[in-house]
Amino acid sequence: MTYFVLCKLTEDGIPNPEVASRKVAGAFAAFPNWRRSESELREVRKQVTFALLAEEDDMEKATATVEALFNLLQKSFRA
Repeated sequence: MTYFVLCKLTEDGIPNPEVASRKVAGAFAAFPNWRRSESELREVRKQVTFALLAEEDDMEKATATVEALFNLLQKSFRA
């Protein structure tokens, strides 16, 4: 998943994608039940958003990337 996130962040032009992808991976590791627990999903989304905002000043760009990431992840887990 870390490589997938790194690719998406790089594609979206998020600065320091390596640093941000490690933070994102840590958020998913801290909340392993995010697909089954609504509260964990909210918490992991919040942490992923903060991880991206730490690198990207444009809030709209960061939140759009978070949305795209979660949409892609949820589609991949449904398949």
